[in-house]
Amino acid sequence: MTSKRLILTLALSLLLTGTVAAQETGHLEGRVTDADGHSLSNVVVGVQEADLVAVTDANGVYRITNIPAGTYTLTFTSDDNADLQENVSVTAGQTTTSDFTADWDLSFVESITVFSASRRAEKITEAPAAVTVITAEQIAREASHGQLPKLLEFTPGAEVTQSGVYDYNFNTRGFNSSLNRRVATLIDGRDVSVPFLGAQEWAAIGFPLDDLANLELVRGPSAALYGSNASSGVLNMTTKTPRYSQGGTVRLAAGELSTVNADLRWAGEISNGWYYKLVGGVRNSGDFTVSRNGAAEYSVPCTARGQVDCLPQERAPLNPENDDQIFFGGLRFDKDFGNGKLLSLEGGQAEIEGPVFQTGIGRVQLVDIARPWARANFNTPHWNVLAFYNARDASDQTALGSGNRLVLDTSNIQLEVQTNWDLGDKARIVVGGSYAEDDIDSFDPATGRQSLMFQAVDGDFTAAYAQVDWELTDKVKLVLAGRWDDSSLHDAQFSPKASVVAALNPNHTLRFTYNEAFQVANYSEFFLQAAVAAPLNLSPFEGFCAPFGVNCGFASGPIPILAVGNKNLDVEQTETFEIGYAGIFNNKAFLTLDYYTSNNTNFITDLIPQLGTGLGRVNPDFGPYAPPAGLPAPAAAGLLAALQGALGPSFGILTNNLDGSPILAAVSYANFGEVDTQGIDLGLNYYIDDHWHVSLSYSWFDFDIKSDDPALQNILIPNTPEGKASFGISYSQPKWDLGISGRWVDTFRWAVGPFQGDVESYTTFDINGNYHFNDSWSAGVNISNAFDDEHYEAFGGDLLSRRALGNIAFTW
Repeated sequence: MTSKRLILTLALSLLLTGTVAAQETGHLEGRVTDADGHSLSNVVVGVQEADLVAVTDANGVYRITNIPAGTYTLTFTSDDNADLQENVSVTAGQTTTSDFTADWDLSFVESITVFSASRRAEKITEAPAAVTVITAEQIAREASHGQLPKLLEFTPGAEVTQSGVYDYNFNTRGFNSSLNRRVATLIDGRDVSVPFLGAQEWAAIGFPLDDLANLELVRGPSAALYGSNASSGVLNMTTKTPRYSQGGTVRLAAGELSTVNADLRWAGEISNGWYYKLVGGVRNSGDFTVSRNGAAEYSVPCTARGQVDCLPQERAPLNPENDDQIFFGGLRFDKDFGNGKLLSLEGGQAEIEGPVFQTGIGRVQLVDIARPWARANFNTPHWNVLAFYNARDASDQTALGSGNRLVLDTSNIQLEVQTNWDLGDKARIVVGGSYAEDDIDSFDPATGRQSLMFQAVDGDFTAAYAQVDWELTDKVKLVLAGRWDDSSLHDAQFSPKASVVAALNPNHTLRFTYNEAFQVANYSEFFLQAAVAAPLNLSPFEGFCAPFGVNCGFASGPIPILAVGNKNLDVEQTETFEIGYAGIFNNKAFLTLDYYTSNNTNFITDLIPQLGTGLGRVNPDFGPYAPPAGLPAPAAAGLLAALQGALGPSFGILTNNLDGSPILAAVSYANFGEVDTQGIDLGLNYYIDDHWHVSLSYSWFDFDIKSDDPALQNILIPNTPEGKASFGISYSQPKWDLGISGRWVDTFRWAVGPFQGDVESYTTFDINGNYHFNDSWSAGVNISNAFDDEHYEAFGGDLLSRRALGNIAFTW
């Protein structure tokens, strides 16, 4: 209760400090667009006579509050472009709307603002972090493929690893995994990760991709504002508001892998400031996944448990086979009160059947999954109150390796309050707090047992954060941030951040940033109990116990061979220093160059053998097997000797479960060691003219494990190539657009659970094009891996080939 009271007290005290407004004032709002009606962000709007300013957001919207009643001249400025709007009247107690159409020739970068780096809007070159932005226009050109991570695969520093049509691992700056949990992923502020894993379920994204207003990737530790799931970065997505995206779109796409997709988006005004948005879609296709029941599509089949450089064999067949079906829908209502106050109420659900995902215990097929969600958000110029609910009803999943049915029901709720204020003319502050609860249950009604844990678990999380931006001079900005996190799963943590952003001139900046971040084990790493091999029949050994009236548990059923969680795991700690450059050249080229170096301690390993790693017994909670206390010593000694003779080396992993029953704890998680990492991310966007655009990126990554023991060095594998590069060129005009993008990835080692082997270097190209017949009808094509270069991007993932889709869309 103390943590809850702290957050409530913080929210109330902040509220009381910000509720003073003059009675004889009015408010001003509007939207800035170009001649074609496209939103212009990052435009500075000023009230000349009152010395008040605001900056337009991603929708081109600005809001200025508490203006003394009167008639004013508005200034609209974007770098070297400026215009005036005269005789704008502001009436006391009312909101005046003043839209503006700019006839400017703006470069792409001049109109880009970002939000995620500071939880407030700022020019991309002034952000205190490395940020990649994908705009609504870019997203719309690729929306037909419906695979959200592909929007980022040709951008600097992004590690986009595909294992199936909808199975992606997304990361940045090293130490990727089959279910990555180090990049926080938010949609309109809502954390969409699966709580049990802390990772994303990309198949459950519940909207057409072109409903995104923008997408931002913050590369590097971001715990100072976003907490434990952001030790490598933040992927922040904002969907379009109904008011500024009225109309509708219906799209049909079809092509290879027997794909048939359909998308619907429809937004409009109801009345009295109320707006609505309806989205829905269907994804129906085959997949690249094939059965590994006695087969391997590359490498060779494994013949023994623990073998590497081979594909583990699976007991269960695919069911359904080569058939993915996904349905999603959502409904949103907005109430615009004016004066920058907006209430949003929305909810939806996604249903998934068929996709296969690579995990630390082997491949898992989703047979019957439902993902309902809801969000409520009230936003004003100085306050934001957000509440959301997520659930995952996984009533039927199949662990293909063991053949076991997995059930997992999870839900989480979160409340967050945030405020922002100017502190004079030179400083701004953002302050916020949040409270969240998770509930995790893997009970299977068909068996009467938990399928992924020993018992149901829950967790609660409390946080408070703040950031201050202070303009030390006209060219130097200091940013200080910090966040306090506490939870029932870990001790309290504090994550500080400091950054200096220095403007060499208005278009060129240098950034020096220091971050500390932490990463908490997910529920699976803490509490997992899942079969990793066929159980053993040890029922004859009950004969050592039965004569004494003691139940040793060997006759209760086959003895499971399990992957077990480790409740003793500490949090990972990361300390990072980075230097970054961002520059605009001749209003045509945008160049970013970032170098980072990190010290990482207490890494949480992937699943590793309980014995034989050089770390001793990995999970001390599962020590050597102990017979029941009621068994006489001679019988107990005889039982142990007989078990050791029968099990051989596996006797060492025979142990007692939490209720005393016998199990074999084959693999578990551990904290291990210290790792230094460093890297460089280079990005270039060059806008040759109004039609031609060229992009380039290159990333270099290096790591040093602080151990001389080769066995220990093999425990920590970053699952990241040393080098990767991308290139893209596109041509666009109002009637049509066409682009081709390619990427090269160097050879690297992959080791996650049972999947351990080399990923050979690969190069792929995507082609995307659209043609607009008129204002309503358009058609397009999207070809992934256009030259059909068969390859795998994670060892154990699917063998990927070409997927070509055509689409037709009607817009009104």
